[in-house]
Amino acid sequence: MILKSFIVEKNVSIIDQYFVTLFYGENIGFKDEIKQKIKEKYKNYERVNFNQDEIIKNEELLEEQIYNISLFKKNKVIFINEVSDKVKKIILEINEKPQDNIKIFLFSQNLEKKSILRSYLEKSKNTAVIPCYQDNHKTLSEYFRRSLDGYSGINQETINLLIENSGFDRKVLSNEIDKIKSLFLDKKIKVEKLDNLINNTYNLDFEELRDSCLEGNKEKLNRNLGNLVLQNEDAYFYINNLNFRIEKLLKLQKQLKIDKNVDLAIENMKPKIFWKDKPIYTRQIQKWNSEKLERAKKDLIDTEIKMKTKLNNYNNTLIKNLLVNLNSIANSTS
Repeated sequence: MILKSFIVEKNVSIIDQYFVTLFYGENIGFKDEIKQKIKEKYKNYERVNFNQDEIIKNEELLEEQIYNISLFKKNKVIFINEVSDKVKKIILEINEKPQDNIKIFLFSQNLEKKSILRSYLEKSKNTAVIPCYQDNHKTLSEYFRRSLDGYSGINQETINLLIENSGFDRKVLSNEIDKIKSLFLDKKIKVEKLDNLINNTYNLDFEELRDSCLEGNKEKLNRNLGNLVLQNEDAYFYINNLNFRIEKLLKLQKQLKIDKNVDLAIENMKPKIFWKDKPIYTRQIQKWNSEKLERAKKDLIDTEIKMKTKLNNYNNTLIKNLLVNLNSIANSTS
């Protein structure tokens, strides 16, 4: 059975009826959030955690946990992380003998359509599969408002800025929501305080790098690149952040063709551009036409592919090379 992620997010109890539930996809923030909800829901259950490699090395480990009843707790929740088709045989065999007192949750980075494990679990009656696709602006905006339901004083422009600065990473955005909750205990958000939080929170060094890059300011970009060490583990945040800005400039180009005026086009953009960022967009759109933006998108995709095929310690260099290439495109005449 295939379930939509937003349905499970709103009502995690829907998975009660399934013996095995698989969560797969690149949205790590969503999967972490769901895992926490599962832990809270089954807080009185015994909890067991495995990685795929542990089970492959010793298949009896999983069987013992499923079929040996604890003297203290009869109900049990089992988490198996980093699963792939390598455990398909083990999971298929276990699913043939479902246990009412056991819930098994599988987590995977990505399983393609041709995955035997995914295909089997999608068709089986007592199993569920939840694709965890990357968030977009709409899903994160809804997530933000839902998380701060009952809070007053925040506007959509500020939400847009928080989402953009998070690099479309739900986990990063969730951390900021927690900070907002701790800062405004009375649930009355004051814009001045929130602006300070935003300015102190995000990697402003990278924001400056990105903007000098896309504005074609080669001297400033080179100076900042020489002074800044990008964190390898944050590479996907940098990619997402750059990709979001390129997509926003593409939308602005389309709006510009309608309005014939940069200021008017920026004003008519949806979602709204944060007022402090309007001068930056004005400078950047003068450097980028649709053709150059499409070239930038290709460079982003190529870099992300390289990041996934190389060791993590190369990410720093790949991001820096990408910024230099984008700066060259910004300054090109074609």
